[in-house]
Parts: sequence; C-alpha cells; structure tokens
Amino acid sequence: MKREWSAKVLGVALVAIVTLATAGWLAAPRPRLVVEDATHGRVLYQARVVPGSRLVLSYVHSSEHVPVRGTFAIEADGALVVKETAFAGFGPGLPEPRAGEAWRFEHGMIVVPATGPRLPELRLRVAPFTKHRLRTPSGQDVDLSALTDGGGSVLIHVAR
Repeated sequence: MKREWSAKVLGVALVAIVTLATAGWLAAPRPRLVVEDATHGRVLYQARVVPGSRLVLSYVHSSEHVPVRGTFAIEADGALVVKETAFAGFGPGLPEPRAGEAWRFEHGMIVVPATGPRLPELRLRVAPFTKHRLRTPSGQDVDLSALTDGGGSVLIHVAR
C-alpha cells in the first residue's frame, strides 16, 4: 500500500513539474524581428525568429549606384552580428578588401566575410531609389523602400 501511494505521489509530482515547465516555456517571451518606420512611428513588419537565423539586407548604394548586400545573424541575446558584406563596387561605408584578407568574387560581387560587429539594432536611411529590401529568416522579402512612403528612417531590431 505504501509503495502504491509513493508511486501515485511521484506521478502527480511529475505531472506538476511538466505542467509548470510547459507553462513557463509558453509564457516566456519569444524573440521577434521588428522592422519599424521610425519616421512615421509604425511597424512595417514583425515575425518570430530564433537565435542563429539570418537576415539579408540588400540595396543600391546611394552615391556609387552599385548593389550592396549585408548578411546578419541573430544572436541569443537579440544582437545582430554582421556575417558578410557583398558589393559590386567601392564607395563610402563599404569595406576595402586588402591582399591576404579572406574575400571572394561571386556573381559579379566582392564578398567579404565578417565576424562582427555585434549591433543592438540597424538604423537605415531608406529612399525609393535605394531599393532597400530585407529577406527575413522565413524567406519573405520585405520591400522597405516601397513601405516607407517616399523614404525615411527604418529601425530593424529583435524584441523579446
């Protein structure tokens, strides 16, 4: 009888632990990618993300008029880490690969791998002619230039 009672108590305790753990997991905030039109104070896009997923920002360089692409990884703490920059020409704000550094030429673009920096957010100046697009971790393309009604400031970050 005592052994039967102990098994029942153990079973109830296990169910309680699993229930509480599941409730805690469900209540825990899940990170989400948020893209805001900071000029007009509105959210353009948001979706849940997981650490390790990547986003790709592409645009036309405003002064050099060459395509540029930046790839970022989402860290566990929500930081965005630059993983590579690709561009079809040189200009202000673009890296200058040097002899001996790791870079490659791919599909008409110079691709420079990176291991940082860690950024809490990306703040961009978007205009119709820059054709800013964001490829989200789910594979969706968000046309930032079209969504900002003539341009403005866009903020990209991970919220908890």
